[in-house]
Amino acid sequence: MKSIKTIVIIVILGAFAYAFQQPIKDILTSYFIYAPCEKPITYTIGSFDDRFSLSREVFLSAIEEAEAIWEKPIGKELFTYEELGKLKVNLIYDYRQQATNKLESLGIVVKGDRASYDELKAKYGALRAEYTQAKTDYDTRAASFTEKKDAYDQAVQYWNKKGGAPKKEYEQLQEEKTALQAELAEIQKLEMNLHEDVENINSLVVVLNRLVASLNLSVEKYNEIGASRGEEFTEGDYQEGGGKQEINIYEFSNRDKLVRVLAHEFGHALGLQHIENPQAIMYRLNTSTNEKLTDDDRKELKARCAIKE
Repeated sequence: MKSIKTIVIIVILGAFAYAFQQPIKDILTSYFIYAPCEKPITYTIGSFDDRFSLSREVFLSAIEEAEAIWEKPIGKELFTYEELGKLKVNLIYDYRQQATNKLESLGIVVKGDRASYDELKAKYGALRAEYTQAKTDYDTRAASFTEKKDAYDQAVQYWNKKGGAPKKEYEQLQEEKTALQAELAEIQKLEMNLHEDVENINSLVVVLNRLVASLNLSVEKYNEIGASRGEEFTEGDYQEGGGKQEINIYEFSNRDKLVRVLAHEFGHALGLQHIENPQAIMYRLNTSTNEKLTDDDRKELKARCAIKE
């Protein structure tokens, strides 16, 4: 009788383990991989886009610098690089970095504060007004060219049906053709300038909408000209699930910003949440120039690692 009960219990436990194998696996994986102070988190470089004009060696050195920000204050190895590390650190180039690069080419530096937003807003208003006027001029020139081109084509068709134009008319048509070609070249140049204006404006829009969200401003969303390139502007994020752990880096304006966003996401990998201290590494915005843990950062880290004061 006792053996039957034992078998029943084993069957029930086996069925329970089978039914909840993935949740149990995720919990165990999370514990063993992300018990940060018991065992270092192994990481490696995953996706790497060379459009950032950054070598893998420079990127890895920035990662190591970000790693040290957490390790030095407690004198403990929290992360370690391995070719097959569990945590993938990805460098992903998309509209966010493209917008930053475009603004840099215009001599615009985004600091992430209200003053920076006001400056960008004024720049956006000026560029939008210039674009509107340029677009009106372009449309007028294009419409006039179309009329002239249609008249020229009709004249050519007329004389072709008659077997050819007399010398005087032929020379006149040749002059008109040359003039139309010159005018078309000017219109195409205007079109290229308009395209550049659109790129500049849309780059401003991407960053303005990011600042509106991060600064919690009560303003309507800025609209891009033409197709939208993205709804969110996040410099980086940490993702975990399905047995995978990843840090994705999307945008940075300089090395210091890169190190800070890496350090911030490493903090999330350690299990830390945001801190309401603008100077903290774990503050939700990457606006500070501080490159060390604040007292608030250290407090949260020690609590996470069960380190007594």
